[in-house]
Amino acid sequence: MKHSQLTIFLFCLLFPFLAFAQESADVKNGNDIDRIFDLIPVEQTLTELPKDLKNQFSQNPFGISASKNEQLIELFSEAYHADSLFKIAHKHFKNNFDSSYSDSVLTILNSDKIKPVLNSEANYYTVQGIRKQIVTKYELEQDEPSQKRISIVKNLIEQSSTKKSALESQSILFRSFVIGTDAISSRLNLSDSQINSIINNFKNRLQMQLEDELVNNYLVMYHGLENDRLTKYADFYTTKAGTEFKKALNESIHTAFQEASDRFISDIKSL
Repeated sequence: MKHSQLTIFLFCLLFPFLAFAQESADVKNGNDIDRIFDLIPVEQTLTELPKDLKNQFSQNPFGISASKNEQLIELFSEAYHADSLFKIAHKHFKNNFDSSYSDSVLTILNSDKIKPVLNSEANYYTVQGIRKQIVTKYELEQDEPSQKRISIVKNLIEQSSTKKSALESQSILFRSFVIGTDAISSRLNLSDSQINSIINNFKNRLQMQLEDELVNNYLVMYHGLENDRLTKYADFYTTKAGTEFKKALNESIHTAFQEASDRFISDIKSL
């Protein structure tokens, strides 16, 4: 009896400290996940894909009235606002990434070997980076990359699931534009089967050209970086920590786009 009472007393005495320790651990895990998310140039992906598709639909491919197409583009821009997309992706990543891998992921992403790779990704869509792209493309035309270099880039695309993720992201965006165009137009009246057919045709064409586009972009983006850096980065994605990281990251991007898509279509249908 005395032993039980002592145990209860000690537990009550230590409980505030145990709770504080758990709270501190949760805060650390949350901060580590924030740091991981900040190391990856997610905002560029969330910004560039909608911008590219918006530019295409600005040409009014379905031939709806000019005023309706302008309204469509305006609502798309509001629904796919970069800040909103980033917040959704960040929240989803934080809620779904397994924090037990935080230390491993931070160690590799912060390593001297990988930092230049991430810096190249972050700089790619900056004003300076866009200027550099022009020069780099010219240099690659004059001095074509070796097959070894191309193979290393293809391996990185494969291991990071970049092609698969890009296909999913662009399909979400394209679907929302097709459904939105149909909803805002008084003359299209597309059936579900017609919409699905248009989207499937888009995905099939994208599937055929996406790898070449990614390879060309990566050759430009990583120009000047040593092969072993890219190989090391690809190898990271084959580890348990890397697999968890890319899964959580890609899903966070898809979730952000899907929520924006749902909002976009809802806004049009409520006009």
